[in-house]
Amino acid sequence: MDKLVNSIDLPLFLIDGMGTVLKANLAAMERFSLEQRDIGSTTIWEKIPFTLASEWKKEISKVIQKLSFQRFQFDHDGRIKELFIWPAFGQDKRLDSFALIEKDITDNIHALELHRRFKDNNECTDHQILHASTLINLGTLVAGMAHEINNPNAFITTNAPLLERLWEDFLAIIYNHMDDRLQNPDLMVGGLTIQELRETVPKLLRGITEGALRIDTIVKSLRSFSRPDPHAAFVPVCLNSVIRTALLFLSNEIPKATHHFYTHLDNSLPKIAAIPQRLEQVVINLILNACQALTHSDQTIILETKNRFEDETELKDRTSRATVILKVTDQGSGIDSQTLGKVFDPFFTTKMEIKGTGLGLTITRKIVKEHHGQISFKSRPGAGTSVTVEFPAMEGG
Repeated sequence: MDKLVNSIDLPLFLIDGMGTVLKANLAAMERFSLEQRDIGSTTIWEKIPFTLASEWKKEISKVIQKLSFQRFQFDHDGRIKELFIWPAFGQDKRLDSFALIEKDITDNIHALELHRRFKDNNECTDHQILHASTLINLGTLVAGMAHEINNPNAFITTNAPLLERLWEDFLAIIYNHMDDRLQNPDLMVGGLTIQELRETVPKLLRGITEGALRIDTIVKSLRSFSRPDPHAAFVPVCLNSVIRTALLFLSNEIPKATHHFYTHLDNSLPKIAAIPQRLEQVVINLILNACQALTHSDQTIILETKNRFEDETELKDRTSRATVILKVTDQGSGIDSQTLGKVFDPFFTTKMEIKGTGLGLTITRKIVKEHHGQISFKSRPGAGTSVTVEFPAMEGG
């Protein structure tokens, strides 16, 4: 049961009538800065602001009066959250505690606001809004799945290196005690000779370890991508590293769209100030757009990075400060001038047949602006599309 509760990516905890925390899952421990010694001795009221505690107590009073489930919304640190409260009864069927779950619904509220705004202007459809809401819920689901994948994978990453060391020690013992018999060419184990076994098993064990480490990298990226930290700080980032991480997500999608995907990454790029998982979203959106623009798999997609000093004529309005450039070029169907002027409009999409939401480029431009960057399109029908994104480099980066 503890494993199931800890797999829930939302803060879940149990308190008594005085507010003492009786149980808490890992998400709640992190959210409220609880330690194991706090369980059974610390009240939840000590972990939240006084005004918020007053609101929670009022809602718990309603649960006591009605002996039924309650939910309510509240604002905290600029986020909109919802608290779910269930009465919990002891063996004597008397109310003795309360189970609570806290959920951040800020993105859902914003989606509904977009829905109302654009529905009034007749600029979106119910299908698109439903799909956008589904994407938000999918992010929560993906974060939970990533947690579940990470648990068994932790056993592999821990035990596989141990098996490698055990095999080396075991092989040394075998060779020391069975020297003559091991030279017999007819001695086979699992269809392999002893010499083949000696060469093959370490490779298999190393492959298991490397595969598990790759899963771990993907899971960590997936969790940060699907549940970005609203308080994440800007840090010095190499754009090429962000691109390599983003490409892990697209290792299945790109080969379906094209047999000719090329990257040209400038290894001398200066660093930029960025939130890595937000930039990953930009790269993924641009590559997916390029993939969806292709009409057959023989067409090409080129992704490149470069320093502004390598191509002085590429972009207009340059300053003396260095600029890092990301460019994605495809040989797809292209975009006419009228449509090109709408590509950043929320919910505008030309890809209804493949369930496009019309939010990808809106989000992309928002993220680029958050990073003090610029994004521009060049395209002609039948001649493909080129998207250029530029970010200011860090001084001395």
